[in-house]
Amino acid sequence: MRRTLMALFALALIFGTQGVWDLKAPAFAASPPSPPGNTLNTAMVGVPIVSGGRLVNYVLVRLTLVLKPGTDASRLVEKEPYFREALVRLGYHIRLNPPNSLNTIDPALVSSKMLPLCQAITGGNLVTGVQIKYQEPARWLPPPTPAPNPAAAPEPRLEP
Repeated sequence: MRRTLMALFALALIFGTQGVWDLKAPAFAASPPSPPGNTLNTAMVGVPIVSGGRLVNYVLVRLTLVLKPGTDASRLVEKEPYFREALVRLGYHIRLNPPNSLNTIDPALVSSKMLPLCQAITGGNLVTGVQIKYQEPARWLPPPTPAPNPAAAPEPRLEP
């Protein structure tokens, strides 16, 4: 029995590595292709989602920093923790998520806000672009309900 199980496991391992079964994670399969040229991929970091002054969720994010042509990416690997810290601090200072979602962050906003920070960290214009390679919420939350409009509320009645 044990030999049969080992043989089946070996066959599954062989077939799985040769592409007979799709063993890729669906989130990584849908990621956009990395840009041409020099890039630096950061490790995954939890970006806070703040709503109404309260921390409600985290979105796990992996960034790709597009570097100037001719830049040695191995020199910037030691600064990678600073890029992640800048992203987390940015998440606490401004709202990075769209107003109708607590599960994603806005790629255009992150790119526009992180580019000057990344250039300051590298000490020059070595970073030419910031892209979100992967994002996944730590837990799924329903869309936020809109705040009641105070102008539409009826006037309070004053009792004589």
